[in-house]
Amino acid sequence: MQTSTLKRQMAVADSMRKIRHIINYQGVTSASLEQVKDTLLVLAAQAELFGPADYPTPTTEEYGKVYLLRDDDDGRFALYLVSSHPVGPSPIHDHGTWAVIAGLAGEEENTVYKRLDDGQQPGQANLKIDYKITLGQGDAIALMPDDIHHIVTTSEEPTRHFHLYGKGFIQQTDRLEFNLEEGTTKSVSGAFVPVDTSRRVE
Repeated sequence: MQTSTLKRQMAVADSMRKIRHIINYQGVTSASLEQVKDTLLVLAAQAELFGPADYPTPTTEEYGKVYLLRDDDDGRFALYLVSSHPVGPSPIHDHGTWAVIAGLAGEEENTVYKRLDDGQQPGQANLKIDYKITLGQGDAIALMPDDIHHIVTTSEEPTRHFHLYGKGFIQQTDRLEFNLEEGTTKSVSGAFVPVDTSRRVE
């Protein structure tokens, strides 16, 4: 087994063990997600283990690549490596689960929204921009299950970012997308995200 492959396996396994321990024993809170964020940043600092040779950037015909690195058998604690061209933005959305994004390379702007209504009117949502943050190498953001954002790649080169979720895309059956101009929202499944599972870190 190549040394880099073994190092990658050990680094991912150690990080996910620590993250699983944090969430299982402390629950999903802003404080616990800050600890998860710090742990994921330690993994992101080893960017050389997740380079283009092992996880190719998208071709010019592709919007992006989403590689599944590791998840539990039930789809929880799903870690992805996402590489996106400077196109976008994504739809405004939540995930229906907690999320942490950490930068390895390139820059991704996150626009985070505040919901002004109480969410009791089906299909309706009143949002306003809360803040923006650009994630580059060594930066991260933690999102609670009901936090709302959209992302766009702002660097000329493709991004390489970790996206970690409490539930994987297939299990994200209750996520919401929002139309800011119309003040509407709809339920969507995360299963629409094309995921490459061939490069898992076992």
